[in-house]
Amino acid sequence: MAVDVTVSIVNHEHRDAVLASLRALADDPGRNARVEVIVVDNVSQDGSVEAIREAFPDVRVIAREQRAGYGANHNAALAVARGRHALLMNDDARVGPGAIDLLVATLDADPAVAVAAPSVRTSAGAVEPTLWPRPSLRLDVLGAVRREAPPVAGGDEIGWATGCALMVRSDALRSVGGFDEEFFMYSEEIDLCTRLVDAGHRITPVPEAVVVHDGQASTGLESPERAVEMARSRRRYWRKHYGLPARLAAQAVVAAQFAAMAFRARRDRARARPLLLQAAVSLTGRPLAGLRERAEAFNRSRARP
Repeated sequence: MAVDVTVSIVNHEHRDAVLASLRALADDPGRNARVEVIVVDNVSQDGSVEAIREAFPDVRVIAREQRAGYGANHNAALAVARGRHALLMNDDARVGPGAIDLLVATLDADPAVAVAAPSVRTSAGAVEPTLWPRPSLRLDVLGAVRREAPPVAGGDEIGWATGCALMVRSDALRSVGGFDEEFFMYSEEIDLCTRLVDAGHRITPVPEAVVVHDGQASTGLESPERAVEMARSRRRYWRKHYGLPARLAAQAVVAAQFAAMAFRARRDRARARPLLLQAAVSLTGRPLAGLRERAEAFNRSRARP
């Protein structure tokens, strides 16, 4: 039987959340789209694999033997996906009724659209911003000076959409090689959207399609490892998509921004070290330990006799 959508969910130690996500998929009333669901489990230690297989026997579970990055895990699902489209989801995102059909209809209506972005709301009903302009040196400078997020984008200004739930045309995904696995965590969806737009595709919002997501968007301000990984991924994006002068300028501007934030944190007796790490890695690319190294250490510990 032909499959319209492959739902790819990456799970990492979120048993209860991923079960709720799968329940929302199963309970979608009146869905017409033919769906297969693949969960890639990132070596969870909380019984996720067993719980999913018991509660949802029709869901395909890819139980990884070694921990990998977010994009690499989605790529594992995409390698065996049969759907014309792929709904890429976090393990703590829950689709609303009818959302999948609305996203499919949007992609099917216009071959130039490669990404259909739902609206994202908290369980309390608050709408989260998810559509952003393409990163640029100008926005980096404005963010450093104004200390605020880039403006929410609309129409042809959309450069990327937040990756907690995105439906992407499968042939477009394959044409650009899927996720760049050198992004272990953070910025992978920005890079993917940038490459799709550069290949001539468009990103279209579908506000009627609702996904509920209560996950905390980490800023990298609370964890040294997250701070290192966020800055490392930011530098990789600059290397790929900025020219050399803009890249060097962005490194300096963003490093200065985080250094100033660290100074204010120390003044206010708050945590400054993660901010200093963001500044150092943004400027110099120092090979410090981040989330990738944590995963590699975990993998080594499992390999020991």
